Amino acid sequence: MKWRSILAVGLCLVLFLSWQPRMTALPAPPLILEVNPTHPQASDEGKELTPFRTIGAALAWAQRSNRPTEIYIQGGIYREALGTIRGRQIPLRLIAKAGEPVILRGSQQWSDWQAVSLTATVALYRHPWTLAWGFSGNPWTDYNVELPLLAQRGELVWLADRPLRQRLSLRELQGNDFYVDESEQQLYVALPTGISPHQLEVAVHREALRILDSGFIRLVGLRFEHYGGTFTQAVRIEGSHDIQIADCIFWGNNWGGLESHRSDRLQVERTQFLQNGWRGMAGVYLRDFKVQEVLVQGNNWRGAWAGFYTWDAGDKYFHLRRAVFDRYRAIGNQAAGLWLDTDNQDVQIRRSQFVGNAVVGLFLEAGAGPVTIEDSLIAYNYSVAPNYLQTPGIFGWAAANVTLRRNWIWENQGAQIGVRDPTPRTVTLPETGKEVTLMSQDWHLEGNWIGSRQEQLLTTLKGKLFLQTLRLQDNHWWSEAPYPFRLEGENINWLQWQKQYGNASDRWLIP
Repeated sequence: MKWRSILAVGLCLVLFLSWQPRMTALPAPPLILEVNPTHPQASDEGKELTPFRTIGAALAWAQRSNRPTEIYIQGGIYREALGTIRGRQIPLRLIAKAGEPVILRGSQQWSDWQAVSLTATVALYRHPWTLAWGFSGNPWTDYNVELPLLAQRGELVWLADRPLRQRLSLRELQGNDFYVDESEQQLYVALPTGISPHQLEVAVHREALRILDSGFIRLVGLRFEHYGGTFTQAVRIEGSHDIQIADCIFWGNNWGGLESHRSDRLQVERTQFLQNGWRGMAGVYLRDFKVQEVLVQGNNWRGAWAGFYTWDAGDKYFHLRRAVFDRYRAIGNQAAGLWLDTDNQDVQIRRSQFVGNAVVGLFLEAGAGPVTIEDSLIAYNYSVAPNYLQTPGIFGWAAANVTLRRNWIWENQGAQIGVRDPTPRTVTLPETGKEVTLMSQDWHLEGNWIGSRQEQLLTTLKGKLFLQTLRLQDNHWWSEAPYPFRLEGENINWLQWQKQYGNASDRWLIP
């Protein structure tokens, strides 16, 4: 029987060993790098245990590593162009140290200006200019869109908190202006007498950072400013995924702050886009895009210089899939507050503000939806360049499946809601290649407060399908105008509106 006992013990041992969990390798701890140009041992030679002098050197070191990496950056001004993060699929974070503003600046200050002339009010200076950025050209000639020459320039000069105005000839300079003479390779600035040109910030870089075919990248607490060029952005994201921009500022760039293409799971939170020459943000072919607590303010000043307010100016998006704009504030832009242009599906806009924008608060164009706007304020927007089509509150063109719920749409200088379909729109769906024809229809207005003392409340043009499919519930309307609605060219009053299109649950507020 002894052999049976031995066999049983051996069998138990085999079973016990087979049940033990397999040991797996623990993930490597993140590589911690520091950028501190004031440290006595700082260098850019790739010494992991001592601080780097520049962000670019630390980033280059991180990209050679196969470990998750966190780069902590001491506060200060970094006049750098960081290049491209390409093909990285390992977590990487660029983080400003707590309480220390980190500024990536695309400009330089020059001390060797040459005085040219001086009057009682204006001093003229010049400096060699060898970048030769030139005119960008117009990419939209096939659409009969005229892009003014001033909008095709990418040079940028700032004095304190505002840009000098660019002119296209030397004789136009008056004061707080600049001009680039490419034949002489000179940059001329005209300043009020007593202002030193040594204070000027002149853009010499056109892009701070590009993220290409990468994932798991996070930028935290960084400020991007004074990057020049046309059709350029301070930060550009392409073909990437799981990217997070948090607590950042994009200020004073010549064209745009942040642009994203063909990317998934992008998140922008607690970030500001201020006084950029063309736009704050834009995106094309984004999926699972989330924007939270973002301020977009004072953008498109270069477009305004040239009288260019529409077409491509302002924050625009194409082909979104599953996007959320939560507590998004578009305030005082010289363009649309937000423009959903072409084939945006499953978009939610909530707890947001669109106030004082110069073209339209919210533009919904050529989309099958659904788009839901709720608990938001659309007010005091106006048309700086009025045309027969756009209206300054909420404007829809070939926009289907739109829900407006519990919003205040108030005192926009023109119609509060405008739906105008001069022509149907045909869109090619990128997932299938199938063409679909879109018209404005299936709008649902519920629990909104819609009012203006004298402006129209709702207007349509070729909007019969919109009116036939419109659903109303528990809205409050207010106006002192005798005919607050204009439908298909006909002015109608409240009683006519209620009889033809209204709902018994809607209320008219007595002025």
